[in-house]
Amino acid sequence: MICEFCENEVPIGLSICPACGKPQSAPGQADRRSLWFVLIVVAMFGIAVAEHHFVFSR
Repeated sequence: MICEFCENEVPIGLSICPACGKPQSAPGQADRRSLWFVLIVVAMFGIAVAEHHFVFSR
């Protein structure tokens, strides 16, 4: 794993970089954030399409 701050190698299992001492995010945390972002965007798009269909179907 590479440190997010100083870009030095961080051994697997350590949550703090041995070079700079800064805490590292948990593996996969960025993936979960992007998944939630995509899900929220898709839900908002679906709501907008449903509302458009409801308003113009009359």
